Amino acid sequence: MTSSSCLKNFDWISNYGPSFVVPASNCDVLYEPSDFFKELNTIYANAKKRIYISSLYFGTDPYEYEMIDSIRTAAKDPSVRLVVLLDYLRGLRIDNQKEKTTSKSMFLPLLEEFSSQVDFYLFHTPLLHGFLRKIVPMRYNESWGVQHMKIYMADDTLIISGANLNKSYFDNRQDRYLKLQDSPDLCQFFIDIIETVAKQSFKVEVNQPEPIFLGKNHPYEGDNNQYRLDVENDLTSLMKTYQIRFPKPQSLSDDQALIVPLIQMGMFNINHDRDFNIYLYSHLPIESKLYLATSYFNMTQEYAKELIDNKRKDTTISLLTASPQANGFYGSRGMSQYVPIGYSENEREFIEKAENKCANDGQIQMFEYYRSQWTYHAKGLWLYEKGKEYPVLTCIGSPNFGARSIQRDLEAQLAILTNNESLRMKLHRERQRLFQYGTSVTGETFKQSSRIAPLWGPLFMKIFRNFF
Repeated sequence: MTSSSCLKNFDWISNYGPSFVVPASNCDVLYEPSDFFKELNTIYANAKKRIYISSLYFGTDPYEYEMIDSIRTAAKDPSVRLVVLLDYLRGLRIDNQKEKTTSKSMFLPLLEEFSSQVDFYLFHTPLLHGFLRKIVPMRYNESWGVQHMKIYMADDTLIISGANLNKSYFDNRQDRYLKLQDSPDLCQFFIDIIETVAKQSFKVEVNQPEPIFLGKNHPYEGDNNQYRLDVENDLTSLMKTYQIRFPKPQSLSDDQALIVPLIQMGMFNINHDRDFNIYLYSHLPIESKLYLATSYFNMTQEYAKELIDNKRKDTTISLLTASPQANGFYGSRGMSQYVPIGYSENEREFIEKAENKCANDGQIQMFEYYRSQWTYHAKGLWLYEKGKEYPVLTCIGSPNFGARSIQRDLEAQLAILTNNESLRMKLHRERQRLFQYGTSVTGETFKQSSRIAPLWGPLFMKIFRNFF
């Protein structure tokens, strides 16, 4: 397949975001959590202009203190700016009970030392407001929605991932990580996304005990509907501007990659990622192979409809998710300990539907990731065209293909289209490395005594499905 036909077959992806064409050699796949940690420290310590961090939260272990030191190294240059966007509810939650440390407390020393260079923001979901906000306990309140974009930038280098900045994600919690160098336009797009969300968020100030809201309409004390409309208008306007500036390319050579950011913020009626996925699933190329990965298996009905009900017989779909033991909630406290049971129930329901439709003939396969002493957090997709050894398209970022990602959280990922042999080989290797730890799961799996869900299992997920 030539690059021109590659673009012709998939030019529709430019309908869902601005189109950035970059040299394929600028894209590098990282494979291990340790690589992710090393690269972040390197790009932060060597930043000359700016550092942008968008994540759910920032951990409080020695790994994270080392990262703060890397950022401090760059910040000693007064021309370097640091912008941090985290989630309000998760960012203020105490991680270390003994030392009372939080994501906020980790960045306060930098804020105090380099106050004129540092801007630290916390996004608060508008879905939790009024009386409900007062009664839902800490930790559980995060179920209503969080800032979930994982974008890490230094100067014109960007690392996109599904990983948070926490010890386990640097050690033995498997995710995906893509590094893009010399990508000023793509970086500026995400800077503008982060800044747009930040101006409707809370700002942490050195001499203020509580974060200060910056917008006009407060997300949980003011006109909630107007707040959501304000953010929607700001983001929609920004996206339109970028799609005009970076339209569908006319050509794509073998040494290039087309990158389209997919933004998903359902609470603000921004549904580019959802719409992209629905279109892709319903227009899979003839005899293609689609590989999907998600850490938390909670497929929406509209996704399941395209993947199962409307699926053509000539296509093959393979899904990888966490085994109960590799689920991040495994062994946790309180209600969270039941979450792996809920995800397992979702799997069972999906597999039953798939086997009823496809007669268990291998058209749709499910695998569970298990690696001793590791947890699993990778998500995204790889699409292989007929007879091709390497994928032509991948998606990588924070969304999990579930109801929560679509409706409750702020999400971002990249759709990457390329005919470059070297980059496609790297993406293929990445997919292989993940799926090598996958064990096949069928309807028979859930008849085993260890996998039979409690009687309340199906009811639990029916009630709370949209929160996980």
